[in-house]
Amino acid sequence: MSLMHNFLLFVSVTILCAACSAGDGNQLERQRADSLTNEVIKGKLNLEELAKSDEFMYFNEKYFHEPADLKTIPVFDKIQIQLVTYRIYKRVKLVDNRYQFAVKQARELHIPNKAFVYYQRSFDEMNRKAAASKDSIRLELPDDYAAMLIHE
Repeated sequence: MSLMHNFLLFVSVTILCAACSAGDGNQLERQRADSLTNEVIKGKLNLEELAKSDEFMYFNEKYFHEPADLKTIPVFDKIQIQLVTYRIYKRVKLVDNRYQFAVKQARELHIPNKAFVYYQRSFDEMNRKAAASKDSIRLELPDDYAAMLIHE
């Protein structure tokens, strides 16, 4: 192989690896998110201000697969879940008994793609169930629900 071919192969592999992990937060972004969460726990940073910021935030993926009772999980995990969930619900509306998610990409919310897709699928599933029930299932979304999540 020529030197140019090797270089192009290296660049292609590097770009592919970056694309695969893009959007879910690199190690540095996750460390910063953890540090900011600890600042909230210590009372040095306001939870709502962080939720409204452009700082990347994530939460442990195990909570995608098991129910999270915010009253019983560790405070660190609770804060991270509240931050991401706040950002999601700040952009959700209930229109004609259907949830409308006003965001197209996770990076608009500074959250991981995995979390974005998880919530998006949840809204789609709830909408599907409501439609299948001929709207006898009434979806709910209290006014200022996002703020309620932060103050729970």
